[in-house]
Amino acid sequence: MGGSKKHVVTRTSSPSLAIVQANPHDNREVVPIEAPIISSYNDRIRPLLDTVDRLRNLNVMREGIQLPTIVVVGDQSSGKSSVLESLAGISLPRGQGICTRVPLVMRLQRSSSPVPEIWLEYSDKIVPTDEEHIAEAICAATDVIAGSGKGVSDAPLTLHVKKAGVPDLTMVDLPGITRVPVNGQPENIYEQISGMIMKYIEPQESIILNVLSATVDFTTCESIRM
Repeated sequence: MGGSKKHVVTRTSSPSLAIVQANPHDNREVVPIEAPIISSYNDRIRPLLDTVDRLRNLNVMREGIQLPTIVVVGDQSSGKSSVLESLAGISLPRGQGICTRVPLVMRLQRSSSPVPEIWLEYSDKIVPTDEEHIAEAICAATDVIAGSGKGVSDAPLTLHVKKAGVPDLTMVDLPGITRVPVNGQPENIYEQISGMIMKYIEPQESIILNVLSATVDFTTCESIRM
């Protein structure tokens, strides 16, 4: 080609973009230049996510400044915990009745270290934990924030997870919608939870992850109505 240098962009079987440059000694051979999309994502998007998290720590949303947020909603026992566990690779509290009683802010960060780093942050406290005891630590922190009963609170509990294989995401898991108070729950439990959900999903910056049980009629789902 008149001695000019050629560049070819092609798709590969892997989820990345391969950029290849012609070998100056053999025009029929190409030498790959690695430029995976994931590397570009980490270099360009991770700093933005960190900035949003720092702004969230400063409680700028209380001043009316809205931040992009993935909000996880669904009816009680709709399977939210299973979805989040598959994303984060950790175990979350399970059981009968309402398990999530406060907004659980899950900050997932991919790490190259083989040893996971997990800690909780709430009420100006930092509580280290590990994968084996994370569910118990979340329950204990929830009791401190919302009381040891069955009530709910809109004060957030932040869970930091740095481990290999997790996506770089920040999500807010909200209490599941319950219509009838049981087992000592306050009489206005539905109003408390629905008000909390609406506060998080109303901003245009919110991305709503609505988890539905496959056994529930789509048209009667309360979270869809909201």
